[in-house]
Amino acid sequence: MIHDSDCSPPASRLLVIFSCLALAGVLALFVLFYYQRLAQRELRAMVLLDRANAALNSNAGVEAEVLLAEVAELNPATPGLWRRRAIARMKSGQTAEAATAAREHLKENPNDTGIAALLGAALIMGKDYAGADQALSTALQIAPLQRDLVQNLSELRRLQKRPTEAAALIDQYLATNPSDGFFQYKRAMAEVAGDLTDTRRKAIAEALKGEQATAALYVVGAAIDFRDGKEDAARQKLEKAGQLATPQDMRTMLEDEFFQSHIKISQPAGSPAAAPRP
Repeated sequence: MIHDSDCSPPASRLLVIFSCLALAGVLALFVLFYYQRLAQRELRAMVLLDRANAALNSNAGVEAEVLLAEVAELNPATPGLWRRRAIARMKSGQTAEAATAAREHLKENPNDTGIAALLGAALIMGKDYAGADQALSTALQIAPLQRDLVQNLSELRRLQKRPTEAAALIDQYLATNPSDGFFQYKRAMAEVAGDLTDTRRKAIAEALKGEQATAALYVVGAAIDFRDGKEDAARQKLEKAGQLATPQDMRTMLEDEFFQSHIKISQPAGSPAAAPRP
């Protein structure tokens, strides 16, 4: 005679096996769904990143930042994300936010001197001169001749009323890049801002007599004339500079902080000062 109890153990085991198989199937479906969703998020992040890169290339900083913010939500581990956000924010005029993004990037990439230069520029614009000094000076130790670093730190020294140090920084750069016209101009203007020696005055005057005198050199000569109270001579030099340079280049040179200060010093009472660029 066969009892029911004799069939119970095999039936129970089968039930457990089927239950485990069912649970494994559910888990497999869940894992498949999870990775499918993850793949979709990563794919969308890649598409948005491509669109953000295109926006950056078009200098559309605001659009790029909106796209990159969504990328950060979808895939915060995207390589170079904070670097792109720093650039996008800088292009859109969000200097404080750009500095924050630059610092986030530099935590993992301390040798990225390009973003260090951007951080310094953002801090200068926010008038955090101490922070800018630290960021730029540290990066300059890594890349002593990087153009953006030299430009930003020399400009900071000028803003700190330390033209001699600005000139020294530019000299180091020009020793390796002697034909860089932008830094030749900045070097001369740093001299104009400081104590201009008779030897240097004569050298500039002699250079202005030559056929190779540049627009920048004429602007420097004009700044010296304004400084000496020779307004007619200064304006003649500016006219000559205007014949050699584009309107945009002239605007850039004439809005130089130290050139503006010399114009203000020598202006007759009641004369309007040159308007700064917005």
